[in-house]
This record gives sequence, C-alpha cells and structure tokens, in this order.
Amino acid sequence: MKLDALTLFASMFINLTLIVGALLLGVGRKTRSGMRLWTAALVLQAVAWAALVAAYKGWPREMATLGSAAMVTGFSFMYLAAKSYLRQPVSLPWVVGVPVVTAVLHWLVFENFAARILVVNVAIGLQMLWLTWLLLRPGSTGSWRWRWLAGLALGASGAMVACRAVLVIVAPESYPRFESPHWVNIVGLIVSNASVMAGTLAFLLAYRDEAEQELKRLATTDGLTGVLNRRHWMEQGLAHFNLARRHGRGLVVLMLDIDFFKRINDTYGHQTGDRALTLFAAALRQVVRQPDLVGRYGGEEFCVLLPMSDLAAAEAVDQRLRAALAHDVSPVLGFDVTFSAGVAALREGEVGLEDIIARADQALYAAKQGGRNRIVRG
Repeated sequence: MKLDALTLFASMFINLTLIVGALLLGVGRKTRSGMRLWTAALVLQAVAWAALVAAYKGWPREMATLGSAAMVTGFSFMYLAAKSYLRQPVSLPWVVGVPVVTAVLHWLVFENFAARILVVNVAIGLQMLWLTWLLLRPGSTGSWRWRWLAGLALGASGAMVACRAVLVIVAPESYPRFESPHWVNIVGLIVSNASVMAGTLAFLLAYRDEAEQELKRLATTDGLTGVLNRRHWMEQGLAHFNLARRHGRGLVVLMLDIDFFKRINDTYGHQTGDRALTLFAAALRQVVRQPDLVGRYGGEEFCVLLPMSDLAAAEAVDQRLRAALAHDVSPVLGFDVTFSAGVAALREGEVGLEDIIARADQALYAAKQGGRNRIVRG
C-alpha cells in the first residue's frame, strides 16, 4: 500500500482531535494544570495541521503562518506541561519568544520556500530536543516511566525534524514539498502520529502519579494546617517509640492547646479561627527539628514527638514557639495567640506510645487548670 502525504496530514488532524476529545471526556476539563496544558498543546497542534492543509488548498498565505505559529506554540505548551510535572520554574522568554519569532520570520521570508521551512523546522527541532533533554537528564524529578516515554517520543520526532532542517540547508532542491510522497514526509508523519500517542500516554502516567501523590498527602496530612493528621502521626510516632525502647534512646511528647480558641471563633469568626490554626501550625513547624513529628491531634490541639530528646529540648521548643507567635503570628492576626502545653518523656517500662501521650495530656490539662499560657511536665 502506498501512503499519501495528504492522507497522513488529515489523519494527524483526526488523531489529535480524537485524543483531545478522549482526554476531555475521560480526564475532564477541571483536571490539574499539567494535563490541561498537554491538552491545550494537542488542540494547538490540531489547529496547526488544519491551517497548513487549508493553506495548501489555496487559502491565503496567512493560514500557513498561522499553522506554523500554532505548531510552535503547541510545543511551548508541551514544555509548560512537562515543567508542571517536573516541578521546575518556567522560562517565559522560551515559551513566548520562540512562537513569536517563528511567526514573524515565517511571514517575512514566506516567498522563499527553503527559508520558511528552515525557520519552522529549526524552531520545532530546538523545542523538541530541549524538551527531550529536560525530561531525560539525570536528576529530573518525577517517575522515570513517564519521563522516558515522553522523552524518547519527542526525541524521535525531534530527530526527524532535524533531518528536515539539515536537508533544506544542504540540498534545498531535494526537499519534498508539502504534498510530496517523499520518504521524509511519510516517515516524519508516521513518527509524529506515534509520538503524539506515546506522549499522551506518558502524560497520563504523570497525571496518575500526581493523583496518587495527592491521595497519599490527603490520607496523611491535615487538610487545613498541612501537618500530619492524627492517624499518621500515631503511626510514625509508634515507629519512633519502638526504636527508642529498643536502643534506649530518649523520646518526648509535647501536647499543645491554643488558649481560648472558642473565644477566637466567637469573637472574630471561624475563618479567622482557621487562619489562626494555620499560622500556629506553620510557626510550630518552623521551631522544630527535621526529625520531629508535628501533628494535629484534634480541634485546636497539636502534638509534637521529639525523638532522641529530653524534657529540656521540648521546653526549648515551647519557648521558641511562644516567641514566634508573639513576633510573627499575633501581629498578623491583630490579637494575642498563646497556648498551654504538657510534656512527658519516655520512662523505663512503658509499653506503648499511648502511655506517654496520656501523661502529656494530663500535664496539658494541669497547665490549663493552672491559668493557661504555660507548660507543665507530666
């Protein structure tokens, strides 16, 4: 069977349109930014192929420039999608500059077939190869599965574009026209179709990985404050407790309760109360060490587990937190935020983390009964 270039162009447009439709139906329009950007890239690619075919069919030359600009812009959106999943900053000059420069140059040199083809192929080739490097370079974040699948697909397509650019430079008279059944056109279009499919699969894998990470985060952290939720704090704390007992290390639990929190809600509203909880948790995370576990125990009560520590270390955390609240949190909220605290250390013979928590909780109760805004040892 002999492949026809125009048929492959049309199939490319149909393929892109069907993939976009499938993504919108299967993933939804309200999906995360990375998948939205990839979908937008495919929409731009479909527009590009439609405009290029229209230009070949006799439409004004503006359609060819529009198609070229849309094609290059589509790869800019692919770059944005990759950066979103790689958790890396974006270079706006690269995103905006390449499409704008390509469109302007394409318009200016339009009458020179070799020149305009060279402009587009160089722009797309640079985008593809740069994106391939971003995805495949050592140290990139994200699962290797989607990065390598997307990187190899883009690399293969970028290699074909590079071949076209070299061909138009060294032998412009041999360069195939738009509709020519030349092997460069045929192979290039087949590779492009395959790359779109592979790239979409890769970004669906990235989307799935991100969704799994989000589910894990929701299952282990408190949605309001961002610290560990009670269940996960207990799980992590139990592991530290077992290590402390096995190796005879110190372990301290610090229970904290924001003073008169109900009064804050009643006076300033629940939105301000939530903000107070969020700022309190942020300040608490700033004053503990990296190994320490910070969790929300319930309501306005927080808990901190300090492995390989003693009561003096816990009291130092208490002092730093009070200073941070006075300096950073209270001025922001417009009222004083204080807390009561109870602290307890692991004792010989204790068989469960709950024993330490119970003593710290009793000490916390004593601190509240004693006038609040203080720490009591349990």
